[in-house]
Amino acid sequence: MNKKLIALAIAAIPAAAMADVTLYGSIRGGIESNKTYAAGVTDANGNLKSNTQINDWTSRIGFKGNEDLGNGLKAIWQVENRVNVDGSSNTGFGTRDTFVGLEGAFGKFRLGKLSNYANSDMEQVDPGYYSGKSVAGLGYFTRLDGRVNNAVRYDTPNLAGFNGSLLYGTDETRKLVNGSNTNNQTWNLGLSYENSGFFGKYNYQHWGSAQELGTIQSWHRLEAGYNANNLYVAFGYQQTQGYDLAGQFYSADLAAGASAGNAKVKTKEYALTAGYTFGALTPYLSYAKGKNISVDSNTIDNTGYSQWVAGLNYDLSKRTSVYGAYGHVSWKGDTPSESSLGVGLIHNF
Repeated sequence: MNKKLIALAIAAIPAAAMADVTLYGSIRGGIESNKTYAAGVTDANGNLKSNTQINDWTSRIGFKGNEDLGNGLKAIWQVENRVNVDGSSNTGFGTRDTFVGLEGAFGKFRLGKLSNYANSDMEQVDPGYYSGKSVAGLGYFTRLDGRVNNAVRYDTPNLAGFNGSLLYGTDETRKLVNGSNTNNQTWNLGLSYENSGFFGKYNYQHWGSAQELGTIQSWHRLEAGYNANNLYVAFGYQQTQGYDLAGQFYSADLAAGASAGNAKVKTKEYALTAGYTFGALTPYLSYAKGKNISVDSNTIDNTGYSQWVAGLNYDLSKRTSVYGAYGHVSWKGDTPSESSLGVGLIHNF
């Protein structure tokens, strides 16, 4: 009898040890018809062609937990992983926000692979689901939202509706350029205020060796709006500055102007989204506009774009929904337009 009790006690140890672990995730996939540069389907003359695809819409699975250390202090951790319902190969372990840290009355401190503030706390202007091959979402406007390897991040506690965040990412792969070592470390600042459905958020990020590496040097984004009483309205503005920004866009005219060597390239963009919930149904409409870029303060013609997206979400339950959207991008100049249509299922757990 004693042996049986001991065996049961031992068997219960792993369950007790795992009691603070939460399994969570989101499975998202859809059927898309894409006529886009990212999809890369063209005819013999290089003209864009529509192509039907089964695509993943950034599905993920994660594990997180905490341990009470006493006096209001907790150890926190998370391992989040990208998964793909369409069978594509960019799946891995710890590919999304993965960290260990501490949380208490002082706020939250984490280190690992961490989202910049725009990726974790903003994107109100881009509420839809879509693949990286699609323009049925504001992927151009949110192109810099992402994660920073080898990072530390501090988030303040909520202070009467105010929140803040500061992230630092080291450069562990420094390059030798023109006889000097680069240091492309990055700093990211986030600020937020929310009250009675109104919100305002600001993101700033800076990179070190932008001129030597021909990359983004600084990036500002502001988002503001209202989300309450079934109404959703969000406005966004952002500007970037750097050296050789051709890789951010597909417009041939814009790429020619942005490949400017050591010249300073600037972009400015606006976005507006509005939606309203009727029971289980939420339609919304988004519009984004990129102005002509400037190179050393000289405006380059035919380097802007405009985009609109119409989306519709229908909740089948609290965790499952059907989603569909159509998006269209018009480039200035001779660059052909892009379009996408997608419909799929979203399940959160």
